[in-house]
Amino acid sequence: MTTRGMLAVLAAIAGSNLLGAAAPAPVVAPPWMTEEAMRAAFIGRTLDGHYGNGVAWTEAYLANGRLDYREGQRQAVGSWYFSGPHVFCTFYDPPDRPALAGGCWNTIQISANCYEFYLAGLTGSDHDERDPGDWMLRWNARGWRQDAPSTCQEKPSA
Repeated sequence: MTTRGMLAVLAAIAGSNLLGAAAPAPVVAPPWMTEEAMRAAFIGRTLDGHYGNGVAWTEAYLANGRLDYREGQRQAVGSWYFSGPHVFCTFYDPPDRPALAGGCWNTIQISANCYEFYLAGLTGSDHDERDPGDWMLRWNARGWRQDAPSTCQEKPSA
């Protein structure tokens, strides 16, 4: 075999090894709802839902930035606001703090009338890139609008 032929064979082998190498898996960005989508789905409406542990809740998001929360024997009033393009915050007035502190949430609409809420500090744009699927396991609550039938599963899945 000539030198030129040998170089062609080596180039072909090198190229096939590069083509066969697995590309690194892309980091999956969560499909967070936008502020506009959350406003349309939540503001001026009441949501029912449950936490990951199964505890049921109801929360009304009034158009004036106020909210009304109910959970079993507990109830509270407070405020809601948006913090950035994908973060919805709900906080409760004293004396309900610290028992009901509230927090900021990233939200995914998982079906026509089912929403998952993820604590924004654990997810947001700084989700764990070492395990891009891990954010899917950390929803804090699921909820649905009272004005339509729920399309959520009966029991929490994660």
